[in-house]
Amino acid sequence: MTQQEIVTNILTQDWTPDGVSLILDALKLKNYIVSAVRTQTNESETLEHFLERFWDYDKSPYVHEKRIVGQSIHRRYTDIMLSRARTYWIPRMGNRPLGQITKEDIKRVMWQLATQKQNVFSRKKNADGSRKKTAQVLSAETVNQVVRSATCALKWAFQNGLTPNDCFSGLIYCHVTPQKRHIPTLSDVKRIFGIHWNDSASRLANLTAMCTGMRIGEIQALQLGDIGSDRIYVRHNWARRDGLKTPKNGEAREILITPELHHMLIRQGMKNPFGTSPGDFIFFGQTRKKPRSAQFWNRALKEVTLSLGIKNANNITFHCWRHFFTACMADFVDGRKLQLATGHKTMQMLEHYAAHQSEQTLEELGDVSRQLFLDIIRLPIA
Repeated sequence: MTQQEIVTNILTQDWTPDGVSLILDALKLKNYIVSAVRTQTNESETLEHFLERFWDYDKSPYVHEKRIVGQSIHRRYTDIMLSRARTYWIPRMGNRPLGQITKEDIKRVMWQLATQKQNVFSRKKNADGSRKKTAQVLSAETVNQVVRSATCALKWAFQNGLTPNDCFSGLIYCHVTPQKRHIPTLSDVKRIFGIHWNDSASRLANLTAMCTGMRIGEIQALQLGDIGSDRIYVRHNWARRDGLKTPKNGEAREILITPELHHMLIRQGMKNPFGTSPGDFIFFGQTRKKPRSAQFWNRALKEVTLSLGIKNANNITFHCWRHFFTACMADFVDGRKLQLATGHKTMQMLEHYAAHQSEQTLEELGDVSRQLFLDIIRLPIA
């Protein structure tokens, strides 16, 4: 049979789905085609439609699966990934069938993003208040995150039979040079908390982070009922889009605190104009259901560090307190025990420390914390 007869045969006969698949598979085996997609199959869904539903927090099968197995995923994260998909992937190949996307397509876009200027929003604003766009090459970390907004979705599609193509294995991502973390010196910290702050609540939030190592969302989420007689019960994390959630690692924890810090937190919580029940926020916001925005805390910290002329003041952020706490405590406490305070838990560590050892470990952490930070907590405000 000649090639023309084969083509005529294909065009004049009705083929079953299995028959069409056999033809396509044969062409792939001969390397005549890289990929092809039959109509009215899962593979024929456009990339645009797939990415839109994959990163839709309320409709995503991926989010649904993670929540079923108890894994945490924030709405803000899916919103960011959807924005990246809409900005960089959908305009380039959104109308193509899912089953046609190959690893070479991913590589080509990644190289474009890594080497060519892209229009991105800047901090400057137009006269109408909208943000200006500027052309610049994306950072290596941003390129990697943009790529993951596609590969994460395509990996799920591959694992669930929506595409025959592995678009993710063996990809070489851009090299990222970690930014050097700036940790304030102890003398700088004493200066920071030894002067008057225009916002006393912001000072207390920063002070709490400094001597507990708590995450910013965990401090936002603090309620009056989370303050025990000698400890903080870290039960929640506040996410801007999701509200109260479990802590980042999914596990509640306890942190021993000094009587002085306990008094400050209770006094702050009792100022809440919306109520002082156990479920009311200590760092209250403009409504009863939301705590204070963390932007105020970072802004107040920057104001103080700049006024003091502290070196690298622009690099000192609220999150630096977590690093400061860990660095100080690490000199005196075993790293595995320190994880109990910071919340960097692993299954191995949880198995290593039995329940009856936890209180003893907490007391050890509390003793070291008091020795390191009590003088700062007690600093008179100039």
